[in-house]
Amino acid sequence: MIHNKHKIMLPFLWITSLLMINSNYGTIMGVNGQRAVTNLGSRLKNNFASNKHKKQTDYVAVTDTLVVDEEDAESEVMDRVDLAFDEIKMILETKKGNDDRLLLDGSIRGRAQPGRMLAIMGPSGSGKSTLIHALAGKIKDSPKLSLFGHRYINGEELSPDSAVPAAFIEQEVNFFPHMTVKETLDFRVELKLGEKLRKRERNKVVDDLMDTLGLSKSANTKVGNAKIRGLSGGERKRLSIACEMISSPSIIFLDEPTSGLDSYQAAQVVSTLRNLANKGNTVIAVIHQPSQQVFGMFDDLLLLSEGRQMFFGEVAAVRGHLEGLGYKAPAEMGTAEHVLECISRVNGGGKAEQDAIARIQRLAEECRALSQKIEILPKDCTAEEEGHHMKRYVDKSNRPKAGILRQFKLLLKRALQETFRGKAAIIIKVVQQVSIGVIYGGIYDLKNNQASIQDRFGLLSLIAIGATNMAVAGTIRAFPKEKAIVENEMAFNLYRTFPYFIAKALSEIPLIGIFSGMFGTIVYRMCGLRSGGFKNFLGLVTLHTIASEAVGLVIGAISPTSDVALALFPPILILNIIFDGKNISEENTPKLLRWIPKVGLIRWGFEALALNEFEGLEFETGGPRRGPIAKTGEEALARFGLEGRDIKDSVKALWAIVGASWTLSYLGLSLTRQKWLEMRPPEEAS
Repeated sequence: MIHNKHKIMLPFLWITSLLMINSNYGTIMGVNGQRAVTNLGSRLKNNFASNKHKKQTDYVAVTDTLVVDEEDAESEVMDRVDLAFDEIKMILETKKGNDDRLLLDGSIRGRAQPGRMLAIMGPSGSGKSTLIHALAGKIKDSPKLSLFGHRYINGEELSPDSAVPAAFIEQEVNFFPHMTVKETLDFRVELKLGEKLRKRERNKVVDDLMDTLGLSKSANTKVGNAKIRGLSGGERKRLSIACEMISSPSIIFLDEPTSGLDSYQAAQVVSTLRNLANKGNTVIAVIHQPSQQVFGMFDDLLLLSEGRQMFFGEVAAVRGHLEGLGYKAPAEMGTAEHVLECISRVNGGGKAEQDAIARIQRLAEECRALSQKIEILPKDCTAEEEGHHMKRYVDKSNRPKAGILRQFKLLLKRALQETFRGKAAIIIKVVQQVSIGVIYGGIYDLKNNQASIQDRFGLLSLIAIGATNMAVAGTIRAFPKEKAIVENEMAFNLYRTFPYFIAKALSEIPLIGIFSGMFGTIVYRMCGLRSGGFKNFLGLVTLHTIASEAVGLVIGAISPTSDVALALFPPILILNIIFDGKNISEENTPKLLRWIPKVGLIRWGFEALALNEFEGLEFETGGPRRGPIAKTGEEALARFGLEGRDIKDSVKALWAIVGASWTLSYLGLSLTRQKWLEMRPPEEAS
């Protein structure tokens, strides 16, 4: 029997204490946070029209020889940002004996200016996404990759490890599907701009964002995903832009913002970017096969093919440039289609492929010869000055703006919303629990004869195995998808791992309790388990399911994809079944594996259920029997070596599994945070 039910609450009290101890961590906004929101609200309200006021940024500029605290450094005022780049080169190290692969050949040179839109175009595999990630400093760190080049902000060179004060919108941006547009923006505004904001100010910022990005009519629409109906593709793209515009970035990088959209939606997205550029933002976007309308909205163009630069200049000049080299477009062909045709390789051999190779080679050589004429520095910055300035922009948002308690509150609210709004998933689980309970109840009719002893052990074992199987499998299928969203949010320092993980773990408990209660009630009443142990039975089934989901979180946290997690699940489940206390004796367990029963999830769940069921039972001695006669439950427990065991030890073991699993999951999420590749000087390239 469980004599002290309050002990079950001790882990939750411990969590609350930790949160309160850390309550002051991350509260760093103060008066500057108020000023940032005021600036943002007025900036959005006026459609980014005013450049007279200083702009609050999340970056601090420091020299490469001076280390200063971000609170004491002088904030760089960057209403308008001119980004230049030169000699961008990326090398992928291949296997020994093979030549290293040039992803970008070092010929990349250009400039993105305020109030203008730069399109990066090229055929598939030309290095477009690689280049835009390199310029933004978003290449994932890898020992096989080397990145070289120069980047300049307003004429001053960036240090190799410098962040770029910019917003970056990936090609695929995932959101929590059951949140509305307004809730998604509310969540980010409150976390990103700090906790010292009044509700009215936050609402003003969100309303201005939705108005600027054309999302006001969809404010209360769920974001959705591939399975849940919600926003259109174009609206999702605009929402991703809105999320990045919260901190009023001067530079906006976008990786294929029109991919997967029809021509109308693509034009809507690019028109939104055009409006932002017209107000002074610098926009750099990778565009894949644009329509002529979309193509014409851009000011400048950088063409890539096979990692080599084919052209850099104004969009209006590219057609004439190609015609001057003898590649005249047919009258009925649009410029966008023509330039892609000129820089694309033709496969299949023969004269067509040779002509394409020659054409690409000539365009690359012409571009390299002309690239030195490209002015990559502002006119008021001389080459001599260039060598005396190197800046390192440190992201001041490397710590969340909101305090840890506010992070926890917002994350718990979001997690509960996602859990309880998933009606389809809830219905499926209800049907699953009820049907399994009815199946058990229809098969097992437990009496007090000798034959029922084996039946009771068999039923309790199936309950423990089934709960583990369903809880772990469900978690590892869903969690890696959520982890992809969370890792992106944590990469932008919206919140810390600790409050997220605690909120995630706690949000699962209410539904676990409901489902376990439904299942346990059906099984207990229909199967005829021992009267008097019902409440403890429900508590144990719930605790065992919580422990199983905790193990599922560990597998999901350490697995890069759901496929890897699902591959790890079967061997883990099989080991738990083998060492559940019934299938192999402790004496015959291999020495190297004797630790497994001590942490066996199914073993402790089964043991707790068996002790709760058999303690105090008395059995009839007549009728059919299986093995030696057992008059009492204690004698029946002795068949599996469970005599003299205390149910409290099993409960403690299950809580220990929960605590250890949560800790390992937390560490798994914390240690897998993304690091970025540094852009080293070209002189270091071998």
